[in-house]
Order: sequence, then C-alpha cells, then structure tokens
Amino acid sequence: MGPECFNATDLSAIGVLVPLTGTGDSTRWKALACAALLAVSQANARDGSVVPSFSQPPLLRSKLSAQLFDTKYTLHGGLEAFTAAQRARSAALVGPYRSTISTALASLGAYLHLPIVSYGSSSVVLSDDVRYPTFARTYPTDGDNAAVIIATLRGFGWNNLIILHVDDVWGATYADLIFARAVHCGLPEPRLISFMFKNDESARAAVRELSQQSANIVVLLAFGPDLPGIFNEADALGLLDGSHAWIGSFDWAPSSVNAHADAGRIPQATAAKLEGMLQAGHAPNAERFGVFRRSFALLSPDACEAMAPELSGMDASLFSDPPDDAAFAFDAAAAVSLALRKSQAYHHHHHHHQVDDVYTARAVRDISFAGASGGVSFDGNASKRAGYVRARRQRRLTHAIGAGGEGDRNVESLALELRSFRLVGLTGRLGEVHVPLHFSADHCVATLSPEVAGMIWPGGASKPPRDAIDVQEEEERRRQERQRALVWKLCVGLGVPGVLLLTSGVALLISYFRLQSRRKQLLWRSSRMPLHFSHCDPGGKYHLFLSHTWLSGQDQVHLIKRRLTTLAPSMSIFLDVDNLQEFGHLAEEIAASDVVLLFLSRGYFASKACAIEYEAAVRLGKPLILVHEGNENKGGLPLEQARRDCPEPLREAVFSGRPIVSWQRSDAFQQIALKRIVAEVLVACGCDLPRSVARRNLHATAPADGGIAAPSAGPAGFEDGLKPETWLSGTAGLFARLSLPTVSAVRGEKVDHGAISLGSDALYLHKEARLVPKLRAGPLTLAFSRHNHGAREIALEIASLVAGCSAAEWPLSDPPAGRVVPLLLLDASTFGGDSGERLAGEVRQWCAQRATTPLLLHAALAEDGGCPFEEVMQRTPTDLVHAKLYSQIALPWFQQPDFRKAALVALSQELDQRKAA
Repeated sequence: MGPECFNATDLSAIGVLVPLTGTGDSTRWKALACAALLAVSQANARDGSVVPSFSQPPLLRSKLSAQLFDTKYTLHGGLEAFTAAQRARSAALVGPYRSTISTALASLGAYLHLPIVSYGSSSVVLSDDVRYPTFARTYPTDGDNAAVIIATLRGFGWNNLIILHVDDVWGATYADLIFARAVHCGLPEPRLISFMFKNDESARAAVRELSQQSANIVVLLAFGPDLPGIFNEADALGLLDGSHAWIGSFDWAPSSVNAHADAGRIPQATAAKLEGMLQAGHAPNAERFGVFRRSFALLSPDACEAMAPELSGMDASLFSDPPDDAAFAFDAAAAVSLALRKSQAYHHHHHHHQVDDVYTARAVRDISFAGASGGVSFDGNASKRAGYVRARRQRRLTHAIGAGGEGDRNVESLALELRSFRLVGLTGRLGEVHVPLHFSADHCVATLSPEVAGMIWPGGASKPPRDAIDVQEEEERRRQERQRALVWKLCVGLGVPGVLLLTSGVALLISYFRLQSRRKQLLWRSSRMPLHFSHCDPGGKYHLFLSHTWLSGQDQVHLIKRRLTTLAPSMSIFLDVDNLQEFGHLAEEIAASDVVLLFLSRGYFASKACAIEYEAAVRLGKPLILVHEGNENKGGLPLEQARRDCPEPLREAVFSGRPIVSWQRSDAFQQIALKRIVAEVLVACGCDLPRSVARRNLHATAPADGGIAAPSAGPAGFEDGLKPETWLSGTAGLFARLSLPTVSAVRGEKVDHGAISLGSDALYLHKEARLVPKLRAGPLTLAFSRHNHGAREIALEIASLVAGCSAAEWPLSDPPAGRVVPLLLLDASTFGGDSGERLAGEVRQWCAQRATTPLLLHAALAEDGGCPFEEVMQRTPTDLVHAKLYSQIALPWFQQPDFRKAALVALSQELDQRKAA
C-alpha cells in the first residue's frame, strides 16, 4: 500500500501533537500547545512581532488551521494521535515531544512525505537523514546538551559521576553521549544505571543501586512521570540531604514536581529537599525569548481556550512567565507555518491541483528565521553536536563523533544555561534561578558566573557538595603522608628496637618478593589487579587443555605451559606428560577442561591421540583456541594445509568464525600470543571482568573464514582523542577487541565462544615493551619508495605516533633536517615484476647516497601477504645482496592487530637507536 492510499493533505491544515494527559503536569503542556497555536495565529494575521518573516511575502493563499492531538505521553498514544492528524488531512505536524514517539512517527512521516517538526525530541538517533528525511526539530540535540552537562560538572570541580537514565531511545542514547563526552574530556568512565519508563518499582530499584555506589554526583535523565519513584526512594535513603549533587536535563521542570506534590505523589517535605537541584543545557536566547514572552503575555485563558477547547482551565499567572519549552513549541509551529506558506505559493504558481508532499517536506528544512528561542535553521552542522551513538550496545565500546542531520537545530544562537531549583517565598513550591554559562576553548569546562556564589545547595548548604571519591582519595593521600611522617620520626628521632627492625625487614622482604612475583604475572591493565579464573561448569578440573602432537609440537607446547604458569599462576593447565594417567582417559580429561587449545603443527590432524582430543572437544561444545605454528623449519605448516588436513565433518566446527593465534619465537611477539591465549580463557570461563575493560572494548567481528583479523583503518587505527602512548601501552587497547558477553551470559546461556575475544591490551605485564614517544637523537625522516607496496602506510603510521619522526617519499624533494633512514618492507611482492626493478634502482640510490643501512621489515606470514625470507633473497638482485643489503636483521612485521602493535613498538625503538647519517 503506497502513500497515495492515505488521505490527501490540505496545505492549510496543521496537526499539533502534544501530551495533554498522562504526564501529571498538564499545565506545562497546555502552555506549549497554546504557544504553538499562537504561532499559527500570528502567521495568519501576518503579525511579525515575534517572527518578522510572518509579515513578509509571500502571502498565505488560504488561512492556516491548527488542531491539537493528544499523544498521552506514550508510544501508543502518539500513534493514535498521528493517525487522527492524518485523517484530518494535516499537511505537517508540530511535535511530538518524546524521542521514543518521534522515532516511530518519523518513519511513518518519511513513508508519507509528511514533514514533522518536534519541539522536544532530542535523541541523536533522529539525526539519521536517510531514515528520517522529513523530520526536523527546533530543540537542540542531546549531543549538544551533553557537552553542556559535562562542562558544568567540570566547572564545579566534579569528576566522578553516575548517570541514572530512563531506558528508552532518548535516555539510552543521551546517557551514551554523556559517557562519551566525559571520557573525551578526561573524566573517569561514569557508571550507568537504567530504569524502565513509568515503572515506579524499577525507578526505586535503580535509586537503591545508586545508593550503593561511591560516587555522589548524579546526572538524572528522566521524564515527569518517573519523578515520584526516583525522589521518594532517594529521600528514604538520605540521598537528598546534602550528600549528593543532582544535575539533570531540561526535560522536566519544577512545575512537574509541584504537580506531583499537589497530587500527593511526592510529599511536600520531599519536594522541598529538591532545592539545589541543577539542570544544564541549551536554553532560548534571552533577547528573543523576551520578545516572545511579551507577546505571550497578551493572551489569556479564554484566548487559549478559544483557539482549542482542550486548553480550558489554564492558570492566568502562566502567561506572564511561560516555560522555556513554549519558545521551542512556538518556533516549531512557526517553521511549519512558513513552510506551508511557501508550499501554497509554489502550488499556486505552478497550477498544481495535487499537493506535492515532497516539496512541502523539503521546504521545512530550507526555512531560516528569527524565532522565539533564537535564530532557527536546520543545517546539520557537525561542529554543533557532541556525538552520535548508533546503537545502545555500542556505548560501552565505542563513541563515534557524527555529523548530525539536516533536520537538526543550529544551536549557535541559543544560550548556555544552568538552572538551580529554589523554594519560592513561603509557599513551599519550587521555582528556578537561571545562571548563564560559558564554554572554555575546548568546550570541556564551563565558566561559572558570579551568581553561583549565592546559590543554595541540597540540604540547605551554601557550598556545593564535594566529589566523594575525590575526597576519599585526598583523605587517603593525607593518611599515607601522616603514616610516612610518623615512620620517619620513629626511625630518625626515636630509633626502632631490634625486634621491630627485624619484623619490619621481614615484612618488607615479603612485600618485595610479592611485588617481584606480581611483576612477572599478567594483570588487568585498568586496575593492576591479578587475574582470577573460574570454571565454566561445577566440578571443572582444568581451565586449559593443551592438545598437540609429539611429532612437531611438543617443545612449543611445553614452553607455552611453562610461560603461562608464570604469567597466570592461578590458571590450571592440562599437559599430557604432566597430568595424563592413562591414554584411555583423554576424552574424560577434555570433559573436565573449560577450554581446549589446538596447537596446529605438521601432522596434528594425522595423530590418533589428537583426533580423540579435538573430536571430544567439538562433541562437547568446548571453546577452542587455535594456535598455529607457521615456521616450517620448526615443525610448522601453512594454515590452508592445516584446514585441508582437518577431517571434513569437523572442519566447519574447528575453523569457522574463529580467530587464530600465530605462534612466534621472538619474546615480544610470543608475549602477545600468550596474552591472547590467556584472554580467550578468561572470556570462555566467564571470569569476572573489570567494568572498565568491558565498557572500553570496541565492537569487531572475527573473520568468517577463521583467519587472522585485518588491521583497523587509518593511522594505526587508534581512537580520536587518545594519545599514542595511551593507545600502545595504556588502557585504551584498540587492537583485537571484540564484543564481550556479560558474566551471567557466559555462565547461564550458551555463548558462541568462537565469535568473541578479549583484546590482549586489556592485560598488562610490567616488563612489556612500550612505544618510544619521542626520538632522543633528534629529528628523523623515514624515506619510503612508492614501488615498495605497504611501506608508505607503515612510514606514515609510525610518523604519526612518534614525535620527531616524519615520513617522505624517495627521492626527497627538499633536504631533510636531521637523520634520514630508508625503509624497506620485505614481503611476497618485494623486487617482483616491473615495480620490483624500479624498487631495486631506488635501493641502489639509497645505498649510494646515504651512509646508513636501510631499515628492513619482514612480513613472513602468508596471511599478511608475506613469504619466507629465502624467497625474498631469491628475488633480490645479486648486486644488492653483495652490497650487504641484508647485513642487519630484519624486524618482523604483521598485519594482525596485536602483533602489528608490537611490531610498531619494535620499530619505534629501532628508530630511536639509529645514529645520524
């Protein structure tokens, strides 16, 4: 059924979608509805007192009519209101308010080419122009407001926060944006706690969870109907007595609390404790809002009721002080009115008898005018929004900066504002004080105006609450300083008895040996805490079973167990020569193991003992770790041959969708392989992972063919805003991070372990190699040849990571400053074909013009486009070999992300040691 099957639109009909019921605060929404109707009335009267464009041509060909439709603040009510508006032949819609409703209606609007201009839907999900081409909004996006909230928090010196949010399209994405903005601005990762919309018990449970956290700075993202459950439980737990600071968005107002208090849903005593509650975000421009307020003040309850009978019973005092949201509702209706005026003129000029809905929808986004909230235009300017998180599950793993949509409000003319709740006089009712804000240069800190000094804070305090975690850390530092001072006095001033000296010495020795032991172990990078392993099933005996053939893999697997015993001493590992009592018990030992490691070397799939092991592992559904020995001189074989050797019935189960760990002999790369083995065991066993690890990992997908994952795009693929040293050795951990299941999912449900992996960067080793951040010997230019495939990308990548290093194509156009080091990548294409001959010529120039030996990188794995070094030697011209081109050992190079990172570290260290030439 196409759009033509619906009612034809009337270019004079406007539908206004507003929640007149179901909110608990009808006064506010009636004010918004009346403001929208006022805009339509002024458009008909060509009254330019608020919108000067109303008094300018073209003229309306027919008077506009606006009709209210109640969304009841629910998705179902919104769909009913949309249907009613469409039956009324509305040519455009003003509203709805909630993002959850707008997401559904915007899809219908796109199908019908029906323009929708919302005055309150702020979710960045609606910025998708492909899905919602007819949607626009006069209200700023959550991306814009998230930046204001974080800047405000930092302006007060608060760093550790909890985000308490409603679990719907708006609340989830808004929480994601605040989380991303906090991390971007250098704050610790916030804790996210969600609750269901209009579910009192869910809201109370979320507040109880909040009360158990150490952080005391709460960002509240809620709607009016959620407030009773939240604040009543918070008051019962003492969270409104001054211990916590509360800051929220502008999506509810003091009037909402007053309405709940009048209805008895929130006790008056609890409502009074909300004095000092903060809200931050973009607010209407003060000058333009003043113009609107004067025009709105000319109305009366009777005037609003005359425009729509549904608006009966309005309070006369409301017209002298309308809510700020009324300005956005007025502008939404004004935008629709101007667009319909333009569409009427277009259809009259072209003598169209049938309405062109596409033109009307496009006309809305082309509108630009001075409105009640400020300058209104829809340009989707990327610099005006903080971010776009495309799916809720990605919030813990990635935060992509998006461009926004063409229907998003340009926020340049809006004000940055902090609002503080304040009890008004002796009435006991809540009002608010408006305090202007100003961004710092990086938009991460808000400059607070002097009015903040006179604000009242929760519990009646005259100063803002301090960040509880910062206070705890400061007290701990002071305690440690006092302890050190006391120890110093005892040692220097009074002396220590011999027994105390001996006891202290023993304690220090024990502490020292424990520290030395821990330095040899893998730790969580985020917390520096030891790893703890648990069993997938009750009665589990081993965490890891090492399956290998004695013919070609015995030495390697012995080394794996020996090193893992040091790196992860709490992990129980089965190795046949150490643990097997009888050959016939192999399948039973597999059943008693959580994870099975298959060491793929020559003859593995031909071994009868190995067949028993991998067949039992597949039959029992055990998670598999595939470790590949690729060095044929050490018992290895090509990966494709290993696939062919695997029995056909088991090949899919063993290889499909499973990342493969490449076994290496260099200590730095061997360390990466061991980290990946440990990481896979941690995930497969369902061990308790630190929240920061789970939240920080990025989404990725294992290759469908079970091969090695390709590197991420861009210079080293690291995230925006992260320092290179953090990317390589800190807690960011870009490489090889795939989505993690929760502990409950791993333990309670069937999980495809072949499709998940924990990045090796989540694990920390004290002696791991680190990237050289800056070259000590001065500037260095890394020269590369365009005929050496892959060398350019490597040179640019290392130049972006190491200060003092730059990359340039040979021959160099300008004399470089400092050292010049040629870079030569040796792989399957080096010195092959016509480009190989040109490369050889440039290498000869290098050797003739530069005194330094080229820096060699060798890609050995076929999966990386590499080949054995002997094949490179065979293709190398004889004169270059005699010229000692290979006098220095080539550094290994890999494309697989974890090993690529280690190769970049080794490359940076080699460049740092190169002498001037």
